[in-house]
Amino acid sequence: MVPWPAGGPTDIYARALVKEIAAGISQPVVIDNRTGATGTIGVQHVARAPADGHTLLVANVTAMIGSVVALGDVVQFDPIRDFAPIGIFTESSSIIWANPRLGVRSFREFLDRARDSSRQRIAFGTTGSGSVSEQSVEQLAREFRLDLLKVPYRGTAPQLIDLVADHVQIGGADYPTASPHYREGRLVPLLVIGPQRLPELPDVPSFAEIGLTEPDFTVWNGFFAPAGTPPPTIERLEAALVTASRSETFRAVTNGNGNRAILLRGQDATARLARDLASRQAFARQGAASG
Repeated sequence: MVPWPAGGPTDIYARALVKEIAAGISQPVVIDNRTGATGTIGVQHVARAPADGHTLLVANVTAMIGSVVALGDVVQFDPIRDFAPIGIFTESSSIIWANPRLGVRSFREFLDRARDSSRQRIAFGTTGSGSVSEQSVEQLAREFRLDLLKVPYRGTAPQLIDLVADHVQIGGADYPTASPHYREGRLVPLLVIGPQRLPELPDVPSFAEIGLTEPDFTVWNGFFAPAGTPPPTIERLEAALVTASRSETFRAVTNGNGNRAILLRGQDATARLARDLASRQAFARQGAASG
């Protein structure tokens, strides 16, 4: 189960993973893109599925953590209680991109344009409540006192389509997904949403450089089973993930080009979930207090 549309980054990672996992467990694996509600529809489906190892989830930090914080009681799953992590296998830093028609070439120019009250408000695309694309821009607006217009989408792919078409003027997306448009001059990178610059964009500053270090907006993708899945099944799937993580074909997708291949399993993966949940909850409380 992938809780995002086809063509987005999580879907791309899942399809690369499925090829390796299917070979590792010697049986076919089918991807079901079940989208909506910032990824929570697909995640909730897996949380309620039989814990038999036949219904699994590839999801990112937005669907597992950001949505829980942003949507509150609407979300009918607990990211720690309801899932058994098989492994977190990739990290990336998203980037805030601008459409060239906005007329800005840097973050400082963007600030000047956003603060110009004589001109139309800048619209920013998000991939849903609790997404990095939403919360990172909201943090910018909060810290730099910007009045921006939020436009939600169902995933990265449809958001990028409208960003390139200038229906929204800025939006967040990972480098691999947005880079074809960047190379063709259809997008301008403004900021790396993370602690450091990307080798692919050496002249683009990071969030840390402008004083924004918390919460950690690093985007990760992981492989999960419903809680209660038998340990032998988890071990078998984990072994297949380990094998996949060593595959040159899989690593070509998950490492480089703005991504970092990692492998957090068991308690390490659970600890990462807990840390990110606490960090995002603190961010939400700060926003409520300032509002």
